Amino acid sequence: MTRPPQQTTLSQLILLIKLASPIILGNFAYALLNLTDILMAGMAGTPDQAGVAIGGSFFFPAITFVIGMVSALHPVIARYCGANTREKIPQAHAHATVACMIIAMILMAILLALAAFAINIDADARMEEVARYYVVCVAFTIPIAALYSNGRAYCEALGQTRTTLYFGLLSVVLNVPLNYILIFGKFSLPALGGIGCGVATLISMAISTVILFIYISLHPKLKHHSWLKNKDGINKEGVISYFKLSLPLGISSAVECSCFTFIALLLSPLGPTAVSAHTITMSLTSMVFNIPLSFGIATAITVGYAIGQNNLHALRNNIKAAYWAMLICLTVNISILVLGHDLLPSFFSTDPKVLAVSSFLMYFAAANQSFESLQTIQAFILRGFKDTKTILLVTFIAFYCVALPIGISLCYGYLHLPPMPLFTGLSESINIAWLKGLLFMLGTEGFSLMGPQGFWLGLFSGLLSASILYRFRVLKHYRALKQQLNSRVTPSLSASTNASSSDNATAVDGNTTVTDASTTTADSSTAPDVDKHNVANHTLANASR
Repeated sequence: MTRPPQQTTLSQLILLIKLASPIILGNFAYALLNLTDILMAGMAGTPDQAGVAIGGSFFFPAITFVIGMVSALHPVIARYCGANTREKIPQAHAHATVACMIIAMILMAILLALAAFAINIDADARMEEVARYYVVCVAFTIPIAALYSNGRAYCEALGQTRTTLYFGLLSVVLNVPLNYILIFGKFSLPALGGIGCGVATLISMAISTVILFIYISLHPKLKHHSWLKNKDGINKEGVISYFKLSLPLGISSAVECSCFTFIALLLSPLGPTAVSAHTITMSLTSMVFNIPLSFGIATAITVGYAIGQNNLHALRNNIKAAYWAMLICLTVNISILVLGHDLLPSFFSTDPKVLAVSSFLMYFAAANQSFESLQTIQAFILRGFKDTKTILLVTFIAFYCVALPIGISLCYGYLHLPPMPLFTGLSESINIAWLKGLLFMLGTEGFSLMGPQGFWLGLFSGLLSASILYRFRVLKHYRALKQQLNSRVTPSLSASTNASSSDNATAVDGNTTVTDASTTTADSSTAPDVDKHNVANHTLANASR
Protein backbone atom coordinates (compact mmCIF):
# COMPACT_ATOMS: atom_id res chain seq x y z
CA MET A 1 0.00 0.00 0.00
CA THR A 2 1.31 3.48 -0.92
CA ARG A 3 1.54 5.73 2.10
CA PRO A 4 1.51 9.54 2.16
CA PRO A 5 4.94 11.10 2.80
CA GLN A 6 5.98 11.54 6.42
CA GLN A 7 5.29 14.94 7.91
CA THR A 8 8.39 17.11 8.37
CA THR A 9 9.14 20.32 10.24
CA LEU A 10 9.35 22.17 6.92
CA SER A 11 5.96 20.92 5.74
CA GLN A 12 4.45 21.91 9.07
CA LEU A 13 6.04 25.37 8.85
CA ILE A 14 4.50 25.82 5.40
CA LEU A 15 1.13 24.81 6.83
CA LEU A 16 1.56 27.33 9.67
CA ILE A 17 2.28 30.07 7.16
CA LYS A 18 -0.81 29.14 5.13
CA LEU A 19 -2.98 29.15 8.23
CA ALA A 20 -1.51 32.35 9.72
CA SER A 21 -1.30 34.56 6.61
CA PRO A 22 -5.06 35.31 6.34
CA ILE A 23 -5.23 35.85 10.11
CA ILE A 24 -2.38 38.39 9.91
CA LEU A 25 -4.15 40.40 7.21
CA GLY A 26 -7.48 40.12 9.00
CA ASN A 27 -5.98 41.30 12.29
CA PHE A 28 -4.41 44.30 10.57
CA ALA A 29 -7.87 45.14 9.23
CA TYR A 30 -9.34 44.95 12.74
CA ALA A 31 -6.52 47.16 14.05
CA LEU A 32 -7.52 49.79 11.50
CA LEU A 33 -10.97 50.07 13.07
CA ASN A 34 -9.68 51.83 16.18
CA LEU A 35 -7.35 53.99 14.11
CA THR A 36 -10.17 55.14 11.82
CA ASP A 37 -12.36 55.94 14.83
CA ILE A 38 -9.66 58.18 16.34
CA LEU A 39 -8.79 59.88 13.04
CA MET A 40 -12.39 60.49 11.93
CA ALA A 41 -13.44 61.69 15.37
CA GLY A 42 -10.60 64.20 15.16
CA MET A 43 -12.27 65.66 12.06
CA ALA A 44 -15.21 66.57 14.29
CA GLY A 45 -12.98 68.40 16.77
CA THR A 46 -10.37 67.81 19.45
CA PRO A 47 -12.91 67.29 22.30
CA ASP A 48 -14.66 64.60 20.24
CA GLN A 49 -11.36 62.87 19.48
CA ALA A 50 -10.31 62.98 23.13
CA GLY A 51 -13.72 61.64 24.19
CA VAL A 52 -13.43 58.68 21.81
CA ALA A 53 -9.90 57.97 23.12
CA ILE A 54 -11.15 58.01 26.72
CA GLY A 55 -14.09 55.77 25.84
CA GLY A 56 -11.75 53.38 24.07
CA SER A 57 -9.67 53.03 27.23
CA PHE A 58 -12.79 51.52 28.87
CA PHE A 59 -13.76 49.41 25.87
CA PHE A 60 -10.44 47.70 25.06
CA PRO A 61 -9.87 45.90 28.39
CA ALA A 62 -13.40 44.50 28.18
CA ILE A 63 -13.15 43.30 24.59
CA THR A 64 -9.65 41.94 25.25
CA PHE A 65 -11.06 39.87 28.13
CA VAL A 66 -13.73 38.38 25.86
CA ILE A 67 -11.31 37.64 23.02
CA GLY A 68 -8.96 35.97 25.50
CA MET A 69 -11.76 33.66 26.62
CA VAL A 70 -12.74 32.85 23.05
CA SER A 71 -9.16 31.85 22.17
CA ALA A 72 -9.58 28.74 24.35
CA LEU A 73 -11.91 27.39 21.66
CA HIS A 74 -9.08 26.80 19.16
CA PRO A 75 -7.44 23.82 20.93
CA VAL A 76 -10.82 22.37 22.00
CA ILE A 77 -12.08 22.05 18.42
CA ALA A 78 -8.64 21.14 17.03
CA ARG A 79 -8.37 18.20 19.44
CA TYR A 80 -11.75 16.84 18.37
CA CYS A 81 -10.65 17.13 14.74
CA GLY A 82 -7.36 15.35 15.48
CA ALA A 83 -9.16 12.55 17.34
CA ASN A 84 -11.66 12.27 14.45
CA THR A 85 -14.60 12.94 16.83
CA ARG A 86 -16.09 15.94 15.06
CA GLU A 87 -19.56 14.97 16.20
CA LYS A 88 -18.63 16.39 19.62
CA ILE A 89 -17.80 19.83 18.25
CA PRO A 90 -21.35 21.32 18.11
CA GLN A 91 -21.98 20.80 21.82
CA ALA A 92 -18.49 22.03 22.78
CA HIS A 93 -19.04 25.11 20.60
CA ALA A 94 -22.40 25.70 22.28
CA HIS A 95 -20.83 25.49 25.74
CA ALA A 96 -18.16 28.01 24.71
CA THR A 97 -20.80 30.33 23.29
CA VAL A 98 -22.87 30.28 26.48
CA ALA A 99 -19.83 30.84 28.72
CA CYS A 100 -18.57 33.78 26.65
CA MET A 101 -22.02 35.36 26.44
CA ILE A 102 -22.43 35.21 30.22
CA ILE A 103 -19.15 37.06 30.75
CA ALA A 104 -20.00 39.50 27.94
CA MET A 105 -23.31 40.42 29.59
CA ILE A 106 -21.54 41.02 32.90
CA LEU A 107 -18.95 43.25 31.19
CA MET A 108 -21.73 45.13 29.41
CA ALA A 109 -23.39 45.88 32.76
CA ILE A 110 -20.06 47.05 34.21
CA LEU A 111 -19.42 49.39 31.28
CA LEU A 112 -22.92 50.87 31.53
CA ALA A 113 -22.36 51.48 35.25
CA LEU A 114 -19.01 53.13 34.53
CA ALA A 115 -20.60 55.33 31.87
CA ALA A 116 -23.25 56.47 34.35
CA PHE A 117 -21.09 57.01 37.43
CA ALA A 118 -17.35 56.94 36.69
CA ILE A 119 -16.92 59.31 33.73
CA ASN A 120 -16.75 62.79 35.20
CA ILE A 121 -14.54 65.20 33.26
CA ASP A 122 -14.86 68.76 34.58
CA ALA A 123 -12.36 70.17 32.11
CA ASP A 124 -14.59 69.86 29.04
CA ALA A 125 -18.32 69.14 28.90
CA ARG A 126 -18.27 68.00 25.26
CA MET A 127 -15.40 65.59 25.88
CA GLU A 128 -17.33 64.11 28.84
CA GLU A 129 -20.51 63.75 26.77
CA VAL A 130 -18.71 61.97 23.91
CA ALA A 131 -16.83 59.66 26.27
CA ARG A 132 -19.98 58.71 28.19
CA TYR A 133 -22.17 57.93 25.20
CA TYR A 134 -19.33 56.23 23.33
CA VAL A 135 -18.95 53.82 26.28
CA VAL A 136 -22.73 53.22 26.28
CA CYS A 137 -22.64 52.26 22.60
CA VAL A 138 -19.63 49.96 22.87
CA ALA A 139 -21.09 48.38 26.02
CA PHE A 140 -23.95 47.01 23.90
CA THR A 141 -21.34 45.94 21.34
CA ILE A 142 -19.59 43.57 23.80
CA PRO A 143 -22.15 40.67 23.66
CA ILE A 144 -22.34 40.96 19.87
CA ALA A 145 -18.56 41.00 19.62
CA ALA A 146 -18.39 37.91 21.87
CA LEU A 147 -20.72 36.04 19.52
CA TYR A 148 -18.77 37.25 16.49
CA SER A 149 -15.37 36.29 17.96
CA ASN A 150 -16.77 32.89 18.88
CA GLY A 151 -17.83 32.23 15.31
CA ARG A 152 -14.52 33.48 13.99
CA ALA A 153 -12.53 31.18 16.34
CA TYR A 154 -14.71 28.23 15.23
CA CYS A 155 -13.81 28.88 11.58
CA GLU A 156 -10.11 29.25 12.37
CA ALA A 157 -10.00 26.04 14.41
CA LEU A 158 -11.41 24.12 11.44
CA GLY A 159 -8.64 25.49 9.21
CA GLN A 160 -10.80 28.09 7.46
CA THR A 161 -8.62 31.03 8.45
CA ARG A 162 -9.52 33.05 5.36
CA THR A 163 -12.77 33.83 7.13
CA THR A 164 -10.82 36.17 9.43
CA LEU A 165 -9.50 38.07 6.41
CA TYR A 166 -12.88 38.29 4.66
CA PHE A 167 -14.73 39.60 7.69
CA GLY A 168 -11.90 41.86 8.81
CA LEU A 169 -12.16 43.64 5.47
CA LEU A 170 -15.95 43.65 5.74
CA SER A 171 -15.75 45.38 9.14
CA VAL A 172 -13.56 48.14 7.71
CA VAL A 173 -15.83 48.55 4.68
CA LEU A 174 -18.85 48.91 6.95
CA ASN A 175 -17.29 51.00 9.71
CA VAL A 176 -15.66 53.78 7.67
CA PRO A 177 -18.77 54.95 5.75
CA LEU A 178 -20.95 54.54 8.83
CA ASN A 179 -18.51 56.72 10.78
CA TYR A 180 -18.70 59.39 8.09
CA ILE A 181 -22.49 59.32 7.92
CA LEU A 182 -23.08 59.39 11.67
CA ILE A 183 -20.28 61.78 12.66
CA PHE A 184 -21.24 64.45 10.14
CA GLY A 185 -24.98 63.78 9.87
CA LYS A 186 -25.39 62.75 6.24
CA PHE A 187 -28.63 61.50 4.62
CA SER A 188 -30.76 63.68 6.94
CA LEU A 189 -29.37 61.99 10.06
CA PRO A 190 -28.27 64.09 13.06
CA ALA A 191 -24.56 64.90 13.33
CA LEU A 192 -23.38 62.91 16.36
CA GLY A 193 -19.71 63.82 16.28
CA GLY A 194 -17.50 61.41 18.19
CA ILE A 195 -20.55 59.58 19.54
CA GLY A 196 -21.20 58.46 15.96
CA CYS A 197 -18.05 56.32 16.14
CA GLY A 198 -19.60 54.27 18.93
CA VAL A 199 -22.89 53.91 17.09
CA ALA A 200 -21.05 52.91 13.90
CA THR A 201 -19.08 50.28 15.82
CA LEU A 202 -22.29 48.80 17.22
CA ILE A 203 -24.06 48.70 13.84
CA SER A 204 -21.09 47.34 11.86
CA MET A 205 -20.45 44.61 14.46
CA ALA A 206 -24.12 43.55 14.41
CA ILE A 207 -24.19 43.35 10.61
CA SER A 208 -20.87 41.45 10.49
CA THR A 209 -22.09 38.93 13.08
CA VAL A 210 -25.31 38.18 11.19
CA ILE A 211 -23.43 37.76 7.90
CA LEU A 212 -20.77 35.58 9.59
CA PHE A 213 -23.29 33.04 10.88
CA ILE A 214 -25.11 33.01 7.55
CA TYR A 215 -21.72 32.26 5.98
CA ILE A 216 -21.09 29.47 8.49
CA SER A 217 -24.53 27.91 7.91
CA LEU A 218 -23.92 27.83 4.13
CA HIS A 219 -20.22 26.90 3.94
CA PRO A 220 -19.84 23.17 3.09
CA LYS A 221 -16.91 22.68 5.52
CA LEU A 222 -18.36 24.73 8.38
CA LYS A 223 -22.12 24.19 8.45
CA HIS A 224 -22.12 20.72 10.06
CA HIS A 225 -20.34 21.35 13.36
CA SER A 226 -21.20 24.81 14.71
CA TRP A 227 -23.40 25.41 17.76
CA LEU A 228 -26.26 25.96 15.31
CA LYS A 229 -26.22 22.18 14.71
CA ASN A 230 -26.03 21.18 18.37
CA LYS A 231 -28.58 18.40 19.09
CA ASP A 232 -27.16 17.25 22.41
CA GLY A 233 -28.28 20.24 24.43
CA ILE A 234 -26.27 22.32 26.88
CA ASN A 235 -25.25 20.98 30.26
CA LYS A 236 -23.91 22.82 33.28
CA GLU A 237 -20.79 20.66 33.52
CA GLY A 238 -19.74 21.54 29.97
CA VAL A 239 -20.18 25.28 30.54
CA ILE A 240 -18.27 25.14 33.84
CA SER A 241 -15.51 23.15 32.17
CA TYR A 242 -15.12 25.84 29.51
CA PHE A 243 -15.14 28.52 32.19
CA LYS A 244 -12.24 26.79 33.95
CA LEU A 245 -10.32 26.57 30.69
CA SER A 246 -11.03 30.06 29.33
CA LEU A 247 -11.27 32.41 32.31
CA PRO A 248 -7.49 32.32 32.99
CA LEU A 249 -6.94 33.43 29.38
CA GLY A 250 -9.45 36.26 29.70
CA ILE A 251 -7.91 37.44 32.96
CA SER A 252 -4.35 37.19 31.62
CA SER A 253 -5.32 39.28 28.58
CA ALA A 254 -6.86 41.91 30.85
CA VAL A 255 -3.79 41.84 33.13
CA GLU A 256 -1.46 42.49 30.20
CA CYS A 257 -3.71 45.26 28.86
CA SER A 258 -3.94 46.94 32.27
CA CYS A 259 -0.15 46.88 32.63
CA PHE A 260 0.25 49.05 29.54
CA THR A 261 -2.46 51.38 30.84
CA PHE A 262 -0.60 51.76 34.14
CA ILE A 263 2.64 52.52 32.30
CA ALA A 264 0.92 55.36 30.42
CA LEU A 265 -0.41 56.74 33.71
CA LEU A 266 2.99 56.45 35.42
CA LEU A 267 4.61 58.36 32.56
CA SER A 268 2.18 61.30 32.88
CA PRO A 269 4.35 63.20 35.45
CA LEU A 270 7.14 63.31 32.84
CA GLY A 271 5.06 65.53 30.60
CA PRO A 272 3.15 65.27 27.30
CA THR A 273 6.24 64.67 25.18
CA ALA A 274 7.19 61.45 27.00
CA VAL A 275 3.58 60.22 27.07
CA SER A 276 2.98 60.94 23.37
CA ALA A 277 6.26 59.34 22.29
CA HIS A 278 5.54 56.24 24.36
CA THR A 279 1.98 56.02 23.00
CA ILE A 280 3.16 56.28 19.40
CA THR A 281 5.80 53.59 19.92
CA MET A 282 3.30 51.34 21.68
CA SER A 283 0.77 51.78 18.85
CA LEU A 284 3.34 50.76 16.24
CA THR A 285 4.45 47.81 18.37
CA SER A 286 0.84 46.68 18.69
CA MET A 287 0.47 46.71 14.92
CA VAL A 288 3.48 44.45 14.29
CA PHE A 289 2.48 42.25 17.25
CA ASN A 290 -0.34 40.95 15.04
CA ILE A 291 2.23 38.84 13.19
CA PRO A 292 3.36 36.61 16.12
CA LEU A 293 -0.21 36.67 17.46
CA SER A 294 -1.52 35.20 14.21
CA PHE A 295 1.20 32.55 14.08
CA GLY A 296 0.35 31.75 17.69
CA ILE A 297 -3.30 31.11 16.82
CA ALA A 298 -2.22 28.79 14.00
CA THR A 299 0.19 27.04 16.39
CA ALA A 300 -2.52 26.41 19.00
CA ILE A 301 -4.64 24.78 16.26
CA THR A 302 -1.91 22.47 14.94
CA VAL A 303 -0.63 21.54 18.41
CA GLY A 304 -4.14 20.76 19.60
CA TYR A 305 -4.73 18.70 16.45
CA ALA A 306 -1.59 16.60 17.05
CA ILE A 307 -2.48 16.03 20.71
CA GLY A 308 -5.96 14.94 19.66
CA GLN A 309 -4.28 12.35 17.42
CA ASN A 310 -2.01 11.20 20.27
CA ASN A 311 0.74 11.62 17.68
CA LEU A 312 4.06 12.52 19.28
CA HIS A 313 5.91 12.71 15.97
CA ALA A 314 3.47 15.30 14.61
CA LEU A 315 3.53 17.23 17.89
CA ARG A 316 7.32 17.44 17.88
CA ASN A 317 7.36 18.77 14.33
CA ASN A 318 4.56 21.22 15.14
CA ILE A 319 6.53 22.67 18.05
CA LYS A 320 9.74 22.88 16.00
CA ALA A 321 7.84 24.63 13.21
CA ALA A 322 6.38 27.08 15.76
CA TYR A 323 9.87 28.09 16.87
CA TRP A 324 10.94 28.59 13.27
CA ALA A 325 7.83 30.73 12.78
CA MET A 326 8.91 32.73 15.82
CA LEU A 327 12.25 33.47 14.13
CA ILE A 328 10.38 34.69 11.05
CA CYS A 329 8.21 36.95 13.22
CA LEU A 330 11.03 38.58 15.13
CA THR A 331 13.09 39.08 11.95
CA VAL A 332 10.20 40.83 10.20
CA ASN A 333 9.17 42.89 13.24
CA ILE A 334 12.69 44.03 14.13
CA SER A 335 13.32 45.01 10.50
CA ILE A 336 10.10 47.06 10.37
CA LEU A 337 10.77 48.90 13.63
CA VAL A 338 14.47 49.57 13.03
CA LEU A 339 14.22 50.59 9.38
CA GLY A 340 11.12 52.70 10.07
CA HIS A 341 12.27 54.26 13.35
CA ASP A 342 12.16 57.76 11.80
CA LEU A 343 9.41 57.39 9.20
CA LEU A 344 6.69 55.52 11.08
CA PRO A 345 6.33 57.92 14.05
CA SER A 346 5.96 60.83 11.61
CA PHE A 347 2.53 59.48 10.62
CA PHE A 348 1.31 60.14 14.17
CA SER A 349 2.88 63.48 15.09
CA THR A 350 4.63 66.54 13.67
CA ASP A 351 6.15 67.68 16.97
CA PRO A 352 9.97 67.41 16.56
CA LYS A 353 10.49 66.67 20.27
CA VAL A 354 7.95 63.85 20.23
CA LEU A 355 9.43 62.44 17.04
CA ALA A 356 12.95 62.50 18.48
CA VAL A 357 11.94 60.58 21.61
CA SER A 358 9.73 58.08 19.77
CA SER A 359 12.46 57.45 17.17
CA PHE A 360 14.82 56.57 20.05
CA LEU A 361 12.20 54.36 21.73
CA MET A 362 11.70 52.41 18.51
CA TYR A 363 15.08 50.73 19.09
CA PHE A 364 13.90 49.52 22.50
CA ALA A 365 10.65 48.30 20.91
CA ALA A 366 12.67 46.41 18.28
CA ALA A 367 14.78 44.74 20.96
CA ASN A 368 11.62 43.71 22.80
CA GLN A 369 10.35 41.87 19.74
CA SER A 370 12.86 39.04 20.23
CA PHE A 371 11.24 37.91 23.47
CA GLU A 372 7.76 39.22 22.60
CA SER A 373 7.60 36.79 19.68
CA LEU A 374 9.13 33.94 21.70
CA GLN A 375 6.80 34.23 24.70
CA THR A 376 3.75 34.66 22.43
CA ILE A 377 4.44 31.50 20.42
CA GLN A 378 5.14 29.49 23.58
CA ALA A 379 1.99 30.77 25.26
CA PHE A 380 -0.06 29.49 22.32
CA ILE A 381 1.75 26.15 22.43
CA LEU A 382 0.54 25.89 26.03
CA ARG A 383 -2.96 26.76 24.82
CA GLY A 384 -2.72 23.70 22.61
CA PHE A 385 -1.94 21.69 25.74
CA LYS A 386 -4.93 23.40 27.47
CA ASP A 387 -2.60 24.72 30.17
CA THR A 388 -4.24 28.11 30.68
CA LYS A 389 -3.56 28.54 34.41
CA THR A 390 0.18 28.67 33.76
CA ILE A 391 -0.40 31.43 31.19
CA LEU A 392 -2.25 33.51 33.81
CA LEU A 393 0.43 32.97 36.46
CA VAL A 394 3.34 33.73 34.13
CA THR A 395 1.59 36.83 32.72
CA PHE A 396 1.09 38.22 36.22
CA ILE A 397 4.69 37.48 37.24
CA ALA A 398 6.21 38.88 34.03
CA PHE A 399 4.28 42.15 33.95
CA TYR A 400 3.51 42.99 37.58
CA CYS A 401 6.42 41.35 39.42
CA VAL A 402 9.19 42.01 36.87
CA ALA A 403 8.31 44.59 34.19
CA LEU A 404 6.56 47.25 36.29
CA PRO A 405 8.98 47.26 39.27
CA ILE A 406 12.05 47.42 37.01
CA GLY A 407 10.40 50.02 34.78
CA ILE A 408 9.47 52.28 37.71
CA SER A 409 12.95 51.93 39.24
CA LEU A 410 14.69 52.88 36.00
CA CYS A 411 12.22 55.53 34.84
CA TYR A 412 12.41 57.55 38.04
CA GLY A 413 16.14 57.04 38.62
CA TYR A 414 15.99 54.66 41.56
CA LEU A 415 18.42 52.36 39.73
CA HIS A 416 21.51 54.26 38.63
CA LEU A 417 25.10 53.15 38.09
CA PRO A 418 27.58 55.71 39.47
CA PRO A 419 30.54 56.93 37.34
CA MET A 420 33.31 54.32 37.01
CA PRO A 421 36.71 55.87 36.11
CA LEU A 422 37.96 52.49 34.88
CA PHE A 423 35.82 52.83 31.75
CA THR A 424 37.28 56.28 31.05
CA GLY A 425 40.72 54.73 30.76
CA LEU A 426 39.42 51.94 28.53
CA SER A 427 37.74 54.44 26.21
CA GLU A 428 41.12 56.00 25.35
CA SER A 429 42.33 52.71 23.83
CA ILE A 430 39.19 52.10 21.72
CA ASN A 431 38.95 53.33 18.14
CA ILE A 432 35.30 52.40 17.51
CA ALA A 433 33.34 55.64 17.85
CA TRP A 434 30.09 54.41 19.39
CA LEU A 435 31.86 52.06 21.84
CA LYS A 436 34.35 54.77 22.78
CA GLY A 437 31.48 57.16 23.51
CA LEU A 438 29.61 54.56 25.58
CA LEU A 439 32.65 53.73 27.72
CA PHE A 440 33.42 57.42 28.23
CA MET A 441 29.82 58.04 29.37
CA LEU A 442 29.98 55.12 31.83
CA GLY A 443 33.25 56.46 33.19
CA THR A 444 32.21 60.09 33.60
CA GLU A 445 28.43 60.08 34.04
CA GLY A 446 27.48 56.53 35.03
CA PHE A 447 24.45 54.83 33.55
CA SER A 448 20.79 55.74 33.82
CA LEU A 449 17.65 55.01 31.83
CA MET A 450 15.40 57.66 33.27
CA GLY A 451 12.28 58.42 31.27
CA PRO A 452 10.08 56.17 29.10
CA GLN A 453 13.03 54.06 27.97
CA GLY A 454 13.21 52.72 31.53
CA PHE A 455 9.78 51.18 31.16
CA TRP A 456 10.76 49.64 27.83
CA LEU A 457 13.74 47.96 29.47
CA GLY A 458 11.36 46.78 32.20
CA LEU A 459 9.10 45.27 29.55
CA PHE A 460 12.14 43.61 27.99
CA SER A 461 12.96 42.01 31.35
CA GLY A 462 9.38 40.85 31.85
CA LEU A 463 9.15 39.30 28.39
CA LEU A 464 12.50 37.57 28.92
CA SER A 465 11.29 36.03 32.19
CA ALA A 466 8.02 34.93 30.55
CA SER A 467 9.94 33.28 27.70
CA ILE A 468 12.11 31.29 30.13
CA LEU A 469 9.17 30.16 32.27
CA TYR A 470 7.09 29.17 29.26
CA ARG A 471 9.99 27.18 27.80
CA PHE A 472 10.29 25.04 30.94
CA ARG A 473 6.53 24.46 30.94
CA VAL A 474 6.42 23.46 27.26
CA LEU A 475 9.21 20.93 27.83
CA LYS A 476 7.41 19.52 30.87
CA HIS A 477 4.17 19.00 28.95
CA TYR A 478 5.93 17.43 25.97
CA ARG A 479 7.87 14.98 28.15
CA ALA A 480 4.78 14.11 30.17
CA LEU A 481 2.80 13.36 26.99
CA LYS A 482 5.70 11.34 25.59
CA GLN A 483 5.86 9.25 28.75
CA GLN A 484 2.09 8.79 28.76
CA LEU A 485 1.98 7.60 25.15
CA ASN A 486 4.96 5.29 25.63
CA SER A 487 3.33 3.74 28.67
CA ARG A 488 0.27 2.97 26.54
CA VAL A 489 2.20 1.47 23.65
CA THR A 490 4.68 -0.70 25.56
CA PRO A 491 2.18 -2.97 27.42
CA SER A 492 0.08 -3.48 24.29
CA LEU A 493 3.08 -4.46 22.19
CA SER A 494 4.31 -6.79 24.95
CA ALA A 495 0.91 -8.48 25.20
CA SER A 496 0.61 -8.89 21.44
CA THR A 497 4.12 -10.37 21.28
CA ASN A 498 3.44 -12.91 24.02
CA ALA A 499 0.09 -13.92 22.53
CA SER A 500 1.45 -14.36 19.02
CA SER A 501 4.44 -16.33 20.31
CA SER A 502 2.27 -18.82 22.22
CA ASP A 503 -0.24 -19.18 19.38
CA ASN A 504 2.40 -19.77 16.75
CA ALA A 505 4.62 -22.12 18.72
CA THR A 506 4.38 -25.48 16.93
CA ALA A 507 5.81 -28.83 18.08
CA VAL A 508 7.61 -30.57 15.22
CA ASP A 509 9.31 -33.91 15.95
CA GLY A 510 9.54 -33.07 19.62
CA ASN A 511 11.17 -29.69 18.91
CA THR A 512 9.45 -26.28 19.23
CA THR A 513 9.63 -24.05 16.15
CA VAL A 514 8.68 -20.38 16.61
CA THR A 515 7.53 -18.50 13.51
CA ASP A 516 7.94 -14.80 12.68
CA ALA A 517 4.26 -14.13 13.36
CA SER A 518 5.02 -12.08 16.46
CA THR A 519 7.23 -9.75 14.49
CA THR A 520 4.63 -9.56 11.75
CA THR A 521 1.92 -8.78 14.29
CA ALA A 522 3.95 -5.99 15.87
CA ASP A 523 4.73 -4.44 12.52
CA SER A 524 1.15 -4.64 11.33
CA SER A 525 -0.17 -3.20 14.56
CA THR A 526 1.90 -0.04 14.16
CA ALA A 527 1.24 0.50 10.47
CA PRO A 528 -2.35 1.79 10.78
CA ASP A 529 -1.20 4.39 13.32
CA VAL A 530 1.28 5.77 10.79
CA ASP A 531 -1.38 5.83 8.09
CA LYS A 532 -3.90 7.59 10.34
CA HIS A 533 -1.25 10.12 11.36
CA ASN A 534 -0.41 11.02 7.77
CA VAL A 535 -4.00 11.04 6.55
CA ALA A 536 -5.05 13.30 9.43
CA ASN A 537 -2.25 15.77 8.76
CA HIS A 538 -3.09 15.87 5.06
CA THR A 539 -6.74 16.44 6.02
CA LEU A 540 -5.80 19.53 8.07
CA ALA A 541 -3.64 20.85 5.22
CA ASN A 542 -6.49 20.33 2.73
CA ALA A 543 -8.94 21.99 5.11
CA SER A 544 -6.72 25.08 5.34
CA ARG A 545 -6.55 25.27 1.57
